[in-house]
Amino acid sequence: RMLERKSGRIINVSSVGGRITLPYFGVYNSTKYAVESLSDALRYELRPFGIDVSLIEPGVIRTNFEATAVANLGTVQHGAYAASLGKYEKMSKMADRFASNPIVIAKAISRAVRARRPAARYVAPRSTNFILFFRAVAPTRMWDWTMRKIGFLSPKLLDLDATKPAEIVVPQSRRSQSDLRAPAN
Repeated sequence: RMLERKSGRIINVSSVGGRITLPYFGVYNSTKYAVESLSDALRYELRPFGIDVSLIEPGVIRTNFEATAVANLGTVQHGAYAASLGKYEKMSKMADRFASNPIVIAKAISRAVRARRPAARYVAPRSTNFILFFRAVAPTRMWDWTMRKIGFLSPKLLDLDATKPAEIVVPQSRRSQSDLRAPAN
């Protein structure tokens, strides 16, 4: 219908994770990069038809995303990344204290809907723009150094001589019923 009317608005919700990749988030970040790319392509292709495409990019928002992921995925007990992932979990809990209320996303969507000439991207909360700016202007080596200093990939936390493969302990509640049955002899 938008093509027939030669007007309309598409609003996609992604994440700043579509512009910044963090350790241990490769799969999540790749999906957000895909939404970013698709939204850019749609914006280019649909603009001649009067259709605007905007992208909402949430930063750290107060949700159950992190807690659910940690609870469902289990804990890495051994392996090269065990201590590093443990530090990440602690830092994540600390960052949750600074997370924004989800209402900031609703307000960003509202701005995109009401704008006479909508922007291509709306970052929410706006304070997240600082980290996006830093990532955009910092050379890759500086960004990598920052990631190491934060501690995610500090050699001090990585067991570079790990010979035992990572062991992931899945919480009992997440195991399938077939995992709980005795093996057939």
